[in-house]
Amino acid sequence: MFIGFIKSFDPNLDNFLFPNYINSLIGGVLGYLIIWLIIFAYKKIKNKEGMGLGDAKLLSAIGFWFGWVSIPFVLFLSSIIALGFSLPSLVKKSKNLSSQIPFGPYIVLGITLYIFVKHMI
Repeated sequence: MFIGFIKSFDPNLDNFLFPNYINSLIGGVLGYLIIWLIIFAYKKIKNKEGMGLGDAKLLSAIGFWFGWVSIPFVLFLSSIIALGFSLPSLVKKSKNLSSQIPFGPYIVLGITLYIFVKHMI
């Protein structure tokens, strides 16, 4: 996370993919807060842990590296990808709704697709 924020001060970086320091700071804080709020709300509603803070840290690092603009795209795309991979096992009843599904790999897939899409534009 720290390196992602520090790199935003380098004027030689590609500004198309990497944001300035203000957008980087907003992205890091926003990425962490979104996941933290989801964790907090779920814990208040269900009285049990639903997600770990590792996902919040990962999304925060992505926000620091790629700015706040990447956060909605990555969250939406990683949620859709996770649903696509998890839905067949839910339909086959090999997993139920309380099964643990790691979300970090889907966040990584989401940011990878974001980078590819950003370079294609």
